[in-house]
Amino acid sequence: MKIQSNFNKAQFQNSMNHMKATEAVHKKAGKELATGKKVNTAADDAVALAISHKLLKEASSLKTGSSNISYGKDALNIADGAMASIADSLGDIEQNTVRAMNGLYSESDRQILQRANEESVKTINQTINQAQYNGKNLLDGSNGDFNIHTGAGSISIKQTDAKSAMSVLENFDVTGDPNKITKDALDSAYSSLNAMRSQVGAQTNGLTAAYNQNENTAENITAAQSRKEDTEFYDAVTRYKNSGVLGAAQNMAMKNQMENQENLVNKLLQ
Repeated sequence: MKIQSNFNKAQFQNSMNHMKATEAVHKKAGKELATGKKVNTAADDAVALAISHKLLKEASSLKTGSSNISYGKDALNIADGAMASIADSLGDIEQNTVRAMNGLYSESDRQILQRANEESVKTINQTINQAQYNGKNLLDGSNGDFNIHTGAGSISIKQTDAKSAMSVLENFDVTGDPNKITKDALDSAYSSLNAMRSQVGAQTNGLTAAYNQNENTAENITAAQSRKEDTEFYDAVTRYKNSGVLGAAQNMAMKNQMENQENLVNKLLQ
């Protein structure tokens, strides 16, 4: 008895290829949903992956730059706080000096005021020496300018030399003739301090602006990187479901085809 077979090898191979393609779509959609990224390897989209990595690197560099800027602002805040303390000491010296100018004060009174001023000068020098960030002195002029790398460039923080500016007080004396005592040295110290605080304030504002610019740019770059790489969930879910249904149908069709072929073989063997 001759049995006709409907088995077509080419058709079978074509069905297998379709199944593999459907399975690949299903796996890719599943991976996108699992990782949250539509581009996981260069095979997914080599150009998009390269651009995404470049954007990620730029954003990371800016974030690191923002950290550097924050450190710079911290250093300037320490410097400004120290100068505020120096201003308080100058205020004490000024009060004592004005008292010493009073002709009703005795010489011993002015000696007491002089010693108080000398203690204030010592306090100023201690403040200058202790104004440090990470072991670097901020007010004695010994370290030169500090360069802060922002990720997109660099900003120079100019060194403040309060030590030299306050040196005018070293020989400041209020023990002599009250009519000849002047505040010239004190006024010079005040003027220098105000100029230095103004400089620190301007630099702090500059760093704040640079920080805000960095954060804004990094946010925009991260958003662009996300658009390149992140999964479009609705699309991925649709592909995952559709490929799952199609794959199940293809498997069923393939199973039926194999069962039919097996039945034909069994008949031949009877």
